[in-house]
Amino acid sequence: MIYVKKVASVVSLALLLGSSALLAQSTNNAAQQQSVQKDGSTLLKSSYRYLSSLDKYAFNASVSNIVSTEGTNIESKRTSNVKVNRPDQFRVDSKGDFIDRTVYLSGGIFTMIDNKEKYYASVNTGGDIDKTLDQISKKLGIVLPISTLIHSNMSKYVSSKSVQYFGTRDLAGVECNYIAFRRGATTVHMWIENSNTPLIRAAKIVTDAKGTTDMILKWDTSPGFSDSVFAFKAPKGASNVSIRAAK
Repeated sequence: MIYVKKVASVVSLALLLGSSALLAQSTNNAAQQQSVQKDGSTLLKSSYRYLSSLDKYAFNASVSNIVSTEGTNIESKRTSNVKVNRPDQFRVDSKGDFIDRTVYLSGGIFTMIDNKEKYYASVNTGGDIDKTLDQISKKLGIVLPISTLIHSNMSKYVSSKSVQYFGTRDLAGVECNYIAFRRGATTVHMWIENSNTPLIRAAKIVTDAKGTTDMILKWDTSPGFSDSVFAFKAPKGASNVSIRAAK
């Protein structure tokens, strides 16, 4: 059996973070540098709507985590390559310091394989992307760290009544609107492309006394992949196991 503990969604992002001190400093800088103010909530909703409007897309996420435990910081890095074909297909290939895993959804079947240990498990969710992500989270305790960017309605999972705007910033040659907001003990920072394709280009998530997640995103809104990339085929020698949530 695979025992899967429930984990908090990090961009599922939690997407992107900072401290209240950083928030205050950014506010002062923005007031001095930005004469034209925009509404942070409008920018956030616009980005969510645009991503939800895409039927087929792919992105690469470079993620760095720093977790604080017993006075020690543990750092890890991973890269996730994500392919989405709405309404009912996705694939996420993640590889990093502590992970080498691929997850698939196609035809209502969710499959997860550990590429290093060569074991895999499949669950018949009978649903589309949103239903599957909700079902594996609630019933099995499985939360994909990148799932927020796969859901068709991001605002359901990452939102805030008060979103602050800090002007524009250049991010690898792309002009982005910088916003930030609080969600309980977590501060989320986002850099959203300042164009008619308002994609989230970077994010930082800071959870008080727990750690930080930084994410850089590269998007392809016209990918050339075929349906075959979502079809799971067990590799030779792989073991089929079952999944249930840890008690």
